[in-house]
Amino acid sequence: AEMFEGKYVTAAMSISCQLNWACNFFVGLFFPYINKSLGAYSFGPFAIVLLLTFMFAWIYLPETQGTTPAELQAEMVKKNAGRSYHNMDIEAMASHVPPTQDEWAEALAALEDEKVGLNISQSLSSNK
Repeated sequence: AEMFEGKYVTAAMSISCQLNWACNFFVGLFFPYINKSLGAYSFGPFAIVLLLTFMFAWIYLPETQGTTPAELQAEMVKKNAGRSYHNMDIEAMASHVPPTQDEWAEALAALEDEKVGLNISQSLSSNK
């Protein structure tokens, strides 16, 4: 969760919680059949999935203990530099700085000017 901004964490936690409940539902649904077929070895498939998950985490996921989110993001950008994910430029996205309060104020003022200009042109065209 420390890799992402707070606005994404809540949605990701919600989705992962729903996925967890769905997987638990299917485990509960199919376990009697697995137990009937495999008997004493019915936990074997779960042990295999657990082992594969552990190996994936050990090999592919970076260690995050003691790193700041900025350091972690820089490491992920460095690792994935040169890769293209559905035409997304990873390096450009990582170097993007969110707009400042002044930039937001300028954008809102420009938008308000456009609305005023649009209202004036509409009123002039309706008077003709």
